[in-house]
Amino acid sequence: MSVCGDGSSPLCTCFNNVPGIKFMYYGQYQDLATAWETFRRIELYNSNVSTLRGDGYSDVNYYQFVTNQEQTFYRQGGTLFFTYLNYSTIVEKN
Repeated sequence: MSVCGDGSSPLCTCFNNVPGIKFMYYGQYQDLATAWETFRRIELYNSNVSTLRGDGYSDVNYYQFVTNQEQTFYRQGGTLFFTYLNYSTIVEKN
């Protein structure tokens, strides 16, 4: 399923390549898209903070969640992102 046509927009979120997702209702798509974008936005913010801290700006802080719902979307988005990349979110010991 692709809700975003050809997927050419950089902000477009298509879930047709995510394992386990075959069909979803529009409300489900909206929730996944919100989770995906929340994860992406916070990871980008924290990446920028990490770079600034590496450059000596110790007064900048990593992202702090505004609501519990935002934190839930972040976690869901991370799981969705790593599933999309076909990575395991579980660390395995050798």
